Amino acid sequence: MYARVTTFHCDLAQQDAMQSKLEEMRGQFKSLAGVVDIYSAWRDDGSGVAMAIYESQDAAQANSDKIQAIWGELVRFLTAAPKPETYDNVTHLTG
Repeated sequence: MYARVTTFHCDLAQQDAMQSKLEEMRGQFKSLAGVVDIYSAWRDDGSGVAMAIYESQDAAQANSDKIQAIWGELVRFLTAAPKPETYDNVTHLTG
């Protein structure tokens, strides 16, 4: 497995709107080929993280354009550009 972890900072005044938009976009997330799971979490101060687990690095790279388009839809809720990092090794510890 392979992971992409992206940190972001949500505008405090936009947190509810961002949550609603994420719910609205569920279908886009589910349509990403090779995705095992995706989570997004943030604090009351607006700092957050999005974590996507993929079957492989190839699957993650194949979705790069779609991921950029998704962030493009979310950018209006953010105070700065999201910062992605990738991880080559993932171990599933529950389930």
